[in-house]
Amino acid sequence: MATILGDIQWYRGDAYPMSLTIKDNSTTPSVAIDLTGYTFLFTVNTEKDPTDETNQLFQIVGVVDPDQVTNKGKVSFTPVIADTATADIATYYYDIELSYSASTPRTIKKAKFKIIQDITKT
Repeated sequence: MATILGDIQWYRGDAYPMSLTIKDNSTTPSVAIDLTGYTFLFTVNTEKDPTDETNQLFQIVGVVDPDQVTNKGKVSFTPVIADTATADIATYYYDIELSYSASTPRTIKKAKFKIIQDITKT
């Protein structure tokens, strides 16, 4: 699969969807894959290599675009405002896991997740 995302900077309290397209790296050019039947989980933790869920900040279940004909390979993750609004301004870590049916989950990305202070207050 192709490289997706990288380090993420997120403004505290924001809740817009993070969208990505999963592509097959074995083709030239890379081609978006059909995600029908896949599930995705985006997890943010205070630790880079946690051994359990103790320091997990939040998890987001990915939403696969239902039209995998015209929007092939697209999945989005929308954080809950309460999760990002209560997190300390700091650098955390995230990973994205995918599963197909009942098979074993596969981590497809792991990087930094930095929450930064916004300016506008409402």
